Amino acid sequence: MAGPTWFRAPADDDPGTLNACYDALDLHVIRGRADEVALSLDGADHTFAWLLTEVAACAGVMRAFGVALGDQVALGAVPRQEGALVVLAAARIGAVVQHDDSAGAEGKVVVRTGPDGVVFSSDGQDVPWDVAMRAGRTDPAGTVDVPGDAVLARHAGEELTVLAALGASEVHKPPTPDGATVVEVGGLAFWSFGAP
Repeated sequence: MAGPTWFRAPADDDPGTLNACYDALDLHVIRGRADEVALSLDGADHTFAWLLTEVAACAGVMRAFGVALGDQVALGAVPRQEGALVVLAAARIGAVVQHDDSAGAEGKVVVRTGPDGVVFSSDGQDVPWDVAMRAGRTDPAGTVDVPGDAVLARHAGEELTVLAALGASEVHKPPTPDGATVVEVGGLAFWSFGAP
């Protein structure tokens, strides 16, 4: 298995930079795999090209809400497809996903299931998923340089680092918290706590 694609290789006390979403999606599209299935969830197949388009749109929404490198995005129990898009989008812009379904979940953006479906919540305002995603498609986000020692996700005191999610850390089997399933897209493995 090839290692991650470094934007700046690690050296001495420098952890280097990379982007997990770039490895999971962009590289596969660049290498001609755009129409291949990247993810199968709940009976639906999604290609690398479709995922890249939707993830870049979701990342554009988060960026519009002010989410930047190192910021936290709280993710409640949403359908697994939306959850996967949020995790990949957070990776794209270097945010950390806090898996939390409590009413007091904190983050620059909280993505949760509301009475009318999945919503993005920021500064007390709820924006329905479909409305936000239409806006995100008008200004999709590119990848950002993420430090090699960055955290991708947290849940109940456990952390999933970017390198562990890419299978490139010294940890041979990253932790999987109780109640989580592991979703894999293009060599990136991450947690899902979503409802089917």
